[in-house]
Parts: sequence; structure tokens; C-alpha cells
Amino acid sequence: MIKINEIREMIKMVEESTIQRFEHETSRIVIVKNDLHAVKSTVIEGKTEEEERPVKPAVSSDSVEVLQEVQHEIRQDIELQKITSPTVGTFYATSQPGEDPFVKIGQNVVSSTVVCVLEAMKLFNEIRAGVEGEIVEILVKEGDFVEFGQPLFLVKKGD
Repeated sequence: MIKINEIREMIKMVEESTIQRFEHETSRIVIVKNDLHAVKSTVIEGKTEEEERPVKPAVSSDSVEVLQEVQHEIRQDIELQKITSPTVGTFYATSQPGEDPFVKIGQNVVSSTVVCVLEAMKLFNEIRAGVEGEIVEILVKEGDFVEFGQPLFLVKKGD
């Protein structure tokens, strides 16, 4: 069975390209982009090469729910910005143990706001937001090792 993240990536690739139609035969996924730049997807589960049965024009309620969830998450992805790690290191939300974190969920940040510290080889680097908006999710935990380019925070764009 195809995973929702894979469907999401397929829809995103079609949205960002000039192609008008994409078909994926493993689970029978059809993505069609119309002239209004809206993406319509149809997911029909359970079709295998051995089972050559006609495809019903109606889409199952499960498929509709998956599609709605994917569309909702894509809309959220468009509205959200990621603060990513500029280096590898250990993530710290505070400058000292026992202190308040640099940022909390619901807090507004500007480009220069320090959001965390990354420690690599005993060097502590302050990481600035680089974006403006409201922190909606912290994607890593205190003491987690992070990779270069790994998303650390999700920020809802400021108005």
C-alpha cells in the first residue's frame, strides 16, 4: 500500500511542474491538473496487475478522506515555513539548564530572534529564525542530534 507521504510528494511534484497528468499504476493513482492550477487526485486501492477489472467512476469514501487529508496538509505546508539546521550538532532549546527556552509554541519571531543553540565539538552556535511569524511546532527535543538541513521549527507566516 502506498504511503500518504508518497502521495503528497507526487501531488507536490505535479503542482510544481508543467505536466498536466500523472499516473502511478502500483495502487492506481491518477493526478490531473486543470487550467485553474488545482490538483485533483484519485486514489483507487487494491488494483493489481492480475486483477484487470474496470475502474469504477466513483471514488471510495476512504480514498476521499485520504485525498482531503493530503490536500489539507499541502495547504498547511504552503502556509508554514521551516527553520532548518545550518549545521550538524546537538539541539538545545535553552542557553543554560533550568532556564526558559528561547522560543515557545505560539510565540512570534522575527528574522533575528534566537530560537535555539546547536553544539558541535564544544562550540555553541546560536541559531536565528531567519523568518517572521508564529512558532507552531518544535520538531526536535532537547539533546537531540540534528543533521544539516533538518527542520527544527515550523513557523506560520506573519501577516
